Amino acid sequence: MTSTITRFEARPAPCGRQCGGEQFATEDGQGLVTLDVRYACGCQTHREEFHDGSVHSSVVNHHGKVVVDEELRGE
Repeated sequence: MTSTITRFEARPAPCGRQCGGEQFATEDGQGLVTLDVRYACGCQTHREEFHDGSVHSSVVNHHGKVVVDEELRGE
């Protein structure tokens, strides 16, 4: 399994603010990929790509409100 943490400069957060933050990525080498993005304002995004090709995405703003929570089925 590989993991990386990357800091990024200001870009639009889910709330619309321009914020920097950190991106956390992990990959298990067999198809599972996870990407978590945490903005300085408190907004977060989460994306998981599973072995079967399905994807789960969620976006939570800095007030804790879930803005997006969707699952797309793979083939």
